[in-house]
Amino acid sequence: MPIISLAIILLLQFSILGQSQPDQNKLRRADALYAQYRSSEDLSVLKEAAALLDGLEKADPANYEARWRCARAYQSLGDDTKPNAEKLRLLELAIESGKRAVEIKPDGVEGHYWLGVSYGTYGEVKGMFKALSLVKSIRKEMDSVIRINAAHENGGAYVVLGKIDFELPGLMGGNKKRAIQEYEQGLKIAPSNPLLKVYLAESYIDDSRKDEARAMLDRVLAAKQGPQPSPELRDAQRDARKLYDKHFAKK
Repeated sequence: MPIISLAIILLLQFSILGQSQPDQNKLRRADALYAQYRSSEDLSVLKEAAALLDGLEKADPANYEARWRCARAYQSLGDDTKPNAEKLRLLELAIESGKRAVEIKPDGVEGHYWLGVSYGTYGEVKGMFKALSLVKSIRKEMDSVIRINAAHENGGAYVVLGKIDFELPGLMGGNKKRAIQEYEQGLKIAPSNPLLKVYLAESYIDDSRKDEARAMLDRVLAAKQGPQPSPELRDAQRDARKLYDKHFAKK
């Protein structure tokens, strides 16, 4: 290869790397801020992450990595905001970013996951009729997650599908027996997921399998945080304690 051609190629590569490295740094910063939010539940750091990702989206509308992270940030902000117009606006932004991420990369598991979660949170806020109209879309996104990578978000798709089937009345498409199957399948894929254990215990209680439910809750409550505290375990233990006190605590 002529020396001049090699020099041009190296120059172009250097130029591309020079443009992408700042974006990579911003993505890493956004991830760090999200992790900090999950640990501290401090919305200010999540807002900082959303603003950072907004800038990346505007600079490059086809940036998949920024799009799905933006959906995650806005869904989390919306979920933690008290019900009002701002809550709905944040969730609408999450859905918009999630849809765009799926369009950009149809086989990207992150886009499907956060779009489905955003649909679910939005439906809860808007009420029963809106939630029902979104069930098919949520199932579609979670089915895509399972098809692409069932272990994504520690089996999070099974949590979503199980909650839909457990909470929806049978006449509206819910199925509590199927919810148990989904949670159990999720635990085969992600045996360390404490939220799956809590929701499965809840389903067992409803199915009059209280001994199994109590044993599962005992395991969650007895679990110890590691050197790096797990927000997932923290949240699961909160829910497990409420469920345990309601059904098993001595009166």
